[in-house]
Amino acid sequence: MQTDDVTAETAETAETVTAMPAEAPDDLLGRVVYWFDRVWDFELFPIDGKPVLVSTLVIALLVLIIGLLLARIVSRYVGRVVLPKLRLSRGPASAVQSIIYYLLVAAVAMVALQMAGMPLTVFTIFGGAVALGVGFGSQNIVNNFISGLILLIERPVAVGQLVEVDGLMGVVNKVGARSTVLTGYKGTDYIVPNSMLLERAVTNWNFTHSRIRSEVEVGVAYGSDTKRVRELLLEAAGRVDGVHPEPGPSVLFKSFGDSALVFELSYWAVPGSVIERLQMESAVRFEIDALFREAGVVISFPQQDVHLDSDRPLEVRVVGS
Repeated sequence: MQTDDVTAETAETAETVTAMPAEAPDDLLGRVVYWFDRVWDFELFPIDGKPVLVSTLVIALLVLIIGLLLARIVSRYVGRVVLPKLRLSRGPASAVQSIIYYLLVAAVAMVALQMAGMPLTVFTIFGGAVALGVGFGSQNIVNNFISGLILLIERPVAVGQLVEVDGLMGVVNKVGARSTVLTGYKGTDYIVPNSMLLERAVTNWNFTHSRIRSEVEVGVAYGSDTKRVRELLLEAAGRVDGVHPEPGPSVLFKSFGDSALVFELSYWAVPGSVIERLQMESAVRFEIDALFREAGVVISFPQQDVHLDSDRPLEVRVVGS
């Protein structure tokens, strides 16, 4: 019995000695290692009876950061290398690339939280917190995010398309999680919230096809040969590169204006940007002016005739200086 008591007491003493922290060494390197070990293994808080250590959170944070970088690299690689081999156009490829990135980010976040020891109940609490935040002022952010997902899936507008919304015209450069970037012809970028593209009327010039119809209006003087004017306008459109021969240009005799006979030349083209469309319209006007000068057709300008009603001839006097 005495032997057993001595053995138990010895074991208890050994456990107590083992549990007691060792003293810090005297040398600098030893002190650094000593305190690093203590901080690394420091227990922050328990979750479901399991301690969450500093080391666990640091590793989970590193996994999250590296995972986000890899998600961006993988999505860009898929968008630039894999999707072009599948012969996807720029718009669908950008949508697929964004969806892949968001899925990878969600997967990385789940893995990082599980590595940190977070149970599934935490995701339920997090979801409730997000819902509460939406109720207290995050509606706009969530609305734009959901609108961005709808734009990526339904694609009423896509990257590379020429659109006009709320007076802003530009080529879609990027469809992000919260907003869409339009690039105007002056080189300016318009940041448009995604919800605006779904809630307001949007003019998409390339929704069903890439061709765009442009019009150039011109007025000629009264007395001009209208048939000759029509021939010259069609010839001017045919001289400009980029004008589609099929369907070909057309000319409308729009109206008898106050000072001119008004014609409208319309044609189809595939400009890559707003500035290309404006440059093409400008080239058509240059050709119209040159052909009219050669043919002697006068481009009218505002005029006003003054009629004097008198029963007898007017007396005119010339007064010297």
